[in-house]
Amino acid sequence: MDDVYLCLWFKSGPWRHRSFMVIVPSKKSTLGKSSINVDIAKDVLGRVHFLVKAYGAERKSGVTWRQPVVCVIATIICTALAIWAVIEAPVEPAPGVSGLYVAAAVFVPLALWFGVWGVLAGYLSCIFMALYVGYTLDFALVWSLADLFEGLIPLLAFRALKVEPNYRLRKPSITYGLTALLAVTFVVSAVATALTWTEVFAATFFVGIIIMVAQAVLEDKKTWAMWIIFGVLVASIVSGLFGVGALAGFGDIPMGVFPTVLFGWVFGDIIVLSTIGTALMVTLTPIIQRSRAYVRGYFS
Repeated sequence: MDDVYLCLWFKSGPWRHRSFMVIVPSKKSTLGKSSINVDIAKDVLGRVHFLVKAYGAERKSGVTWRQPVVCVIATIICTALAIWAVIEAPVEPAPGVSGLYVAAAVFVPLALWFGVWGVLAGYLSCIFMALYVGYTLDFALVWSLADLFEGLIPLLAFRALKVEPNYRLRKPSITYGLTALLAVTFVVSAVATALTWTEVFAATFFVGIIIMVAQAVLEDKKTWAMWIIFGVLVASIVSGLFGVGALAGFGDIPMGVFPTVLFGWVFGDIIVLSTIGTALMVTLTPIIQRSRAYVRGYFS
């Protein structure tokens, strides 16, 4: 009789969207037809168990060269974006603060993709940017904790609640269309910042939130709720409070401009995270999750 070919398709877990072919020999039953008896069933389960253990061991093998390399490359990219943002969209009178801090839209998703390595990229890039604008090293080391917290908060939330980002889209055409609208919203926000149209800038904040909520209704609600709450709102607020608080505490800005600088920091980060950050999460998360550099824990 012919061998039996079993195709195993994993819908979730570390083997998500992978299939394996298991070949086992057939045996004749009392009716003379091909069937799989108990011994063969055990053999199949044994082979699958071996594959799962082998794959799990590979994925839990610890830190490899990939994670540090990703961290270095991400730090370079985020540093360039941070310097560009504080030059092109500054929040006066606070050097190093931007109304469109695009770097945050990159290192926050990086934290969810690459764990602590993405968090470090955000922290180090802020240090380099702070030194570039003229801050001292001791202040930069403290002040840049604002960006570290911005990446660490969503990472801790996703890992502690055991939520793995799920961007396998149920309504891809609609969700990608909404993502394109988010990109347009970012462009409008950038123009409003350049022309100091405060009302338009504030409007883009609400538009971005509304579009994200619409995406959450259509797609995996747990993933999107976690992203909106911790990846966009909480991360931006905590980062802004710490960062602007450090500026005021070290005497770099007077307390009288604290609300203005805080508004620019928090609203600016929420806008870039809800637009560019969301677009990156939607388009790149499924690809990165299939790569060997993807970090499921904190370091590996």
